[in-house]
Amino acid sequence: MKYPLLLFIVVVIFSCSKDVQVQVLVPPNGCDSTQMHYGSDIKPIISSYCSFSGCHSPGGEGAFDYTTYEGIANRLRAGRVLDRLALPVEDPLHMPEHTEMLPCDLYKLRLWIIQGFPDN
Repeated sequence: MKYPLLLFIVVVIFSCSKDVQVQVLVPPNGCDSTQMHYGSDIKPIISSYCSFSGCHSPGGEGAFDYTTYEGIANRLRAGRVLDRLALPVEDPLHMPEHTEMLPCDLYKLRLWIIQGFPDN
């Protein structure tokens, strides 16, 4: 009688799993990047699309300051940035607002976020 119960427990334990969604990014043509670095690769992209005067900068309309690594990293830890980057440009929650990023810039930013947004 013990073995059917044990078998049941083993089956339940090993059959329960969370679906893990692995995000695979395909680089656009001519965008050969595998490891992103904040200072050399990402900061210029953030400066061009997000942290310019009037948006995600001190005194800007954006709710968060992206002019520093700490500012963008804190927002990334809170989540939803990847989701907002993927929304259609017409969506009011799309970021960057009313702008479509160059495919290579978007790829690099998404890759950096997926890699855990390293600071080096």
